[in-house]
Amino acid sequence: MDTAVTSTGISLQNILFATDFSVCSEIALSYAVKLCRRYASTLHTVHVVREELTDVQPPDPFYLLHSAKRKMASLVRSEPFGEIQHRELLREGDVAQVLCDLTEALGINLFVLGTHGRSGLKKLLLGSIAEEILGCAPCPVLTIGPRILENPGAELEFKRILYATDLLHNSGKTLAFALSLAEHERARLTVIHVVKPLTDAPGDYLEAATDAARKRIAEVLPADAKIEADFVLEVGMPAELIARVASTQKADLIVMGAHHGSARVSAHLPWVTPHQVICQATCPVVTVGEP
Repeated sequence: MDTAVTSTGISLQNILFATDFSVCSEIALSYAVKLCRRYASTLHTVHVVREELTDVQPPDPFYLLHSAKRKMASLVRSEPFGEIQHRELLREGDVAQVLCDLTEALGINLFVLGTHGRSGLKKLLLGSIAEEILGCAPCPVLTIGPRILENPGAELEFKRILYATDLLHNSGKTLAFALSLAEHERARLTVIHVVKPLTDAPGDYLEAATDAARKRIAEVLPADAKIEADFVLEVGMPAELIARVASTQKADLIVMGAHHGSARVSAHLPWVTPHQVICQATCPVVTVGEP
């Protein structure tokens, strides 16, 4: 389900938060709760019990489910849910598939995940499963990366948003989300594009690519956009520069596209920019699926 975009901003009626009960999930939950308060959303907190077969002995499904119920009850008691509409869900099965199915079934507008960034770039919540979700989720995904070590303040605000674009024509959903959120939050939007040097390109490639990008980035926003905006053009490694500019500008949020494809394959490609940005950023990252 696409996030609703209206003339007055953005609608986040239903937010799905997936937890593995880790510390990084607790931080992500704080963001999810504050978003629900800000947007009058219903929060759906879900944990998926996955049976892990081992060479020694398979786990006891009853024990796993009982343990999950106990942890979910403790989680609900520890977080002030009283001011928002919420429900808790326990499911069993393939984690990525279950979560994506719930996103469709519940009419979710935003998916919230926490990350631990283990083993280099892969990975995220519940191993590399979150990366599969980024590659197939039918709604925007807000990811709280491993460099975000504290809960947000009392009021969650997005006053400066960094929109990273590859200047492709099929990035309309991502741009629409960034514009709608910036308008709703009355935020300043920075549009960034990074030209990546190619080692086997002709000598004049980089200069020509930079000149072409400079012209195109100025045309990214529609003429009737009701926001204040800056434009940044960089040359180098995209993930590193996106995260660096976000930190320098003290951005509250990064918005970027996540091109849908073979999720199980793309989850293990170390150069996939969204995953690299998530692991390096000091602010939350929203990825929006594009064809």
